[in-house]
Amino acid sequence: MKNPIKTIAVVITILMTMNVQAQQANAIMTKSVVLNASVDNVWEELRQLDKFGELFPNFIAEVWIDDYKVPKEGLVRKCTSPGQKKGTVSYSETISEFDDEKRFYSYAVSGVPAKDMVNMFKVVDLGYKKSMVVWNSTSWTFVENPHMTKEQFLGFLGSALDEAMAQFDKKFN
Repeated sequence: MKNPIKTIAVVITILMTMNVQAQQANAIMTKSVVLNASVDNVWEELRQLDKFGELFPNFIAEVWIDDYKVPKEGLVRKCTSPGQKKGTVSYSETISEFDDEKRFYSYAVSGVPAKDMVNMFKVVDLGYKKSMVVWNSTSWTFVENPHMTKEQFLGFLGSALDEAMAQFDKKFN
């Protein structure tokens, strides 16, 4: 490392900035992981929208996008939960923003006990062949239902994202 103090200062600045941005966006949950890989290598992996299930092997059994050719806004990613019949849509995610230049995409989730749920993945360049993956869930309203409490849903969401960050860590660190 050329200057480890400068690297640490940059990471702290980025984390503080993200925390402020998350608060401004009324984020309900934010997860991140620092990786020993270039931002381009990590983004190349994350931008493959049809491979999303690989990040969540214990939470997603199957993922597909009809007529998928290239990642772009408007695509609908369909997900099957473990234990469900193959081809069953347990919930879906509509890509609302996709930006290769900024290495970011967001998606609206339907079929879960949350109204107006929008999540986002971003890859941040930390320099020195290091990057950070950030996932954020913005303000949404829990939908009361007999199957799950809000606390259980937040626990499920947190566990799923911990698994995704661990998959990134395993692949790139």
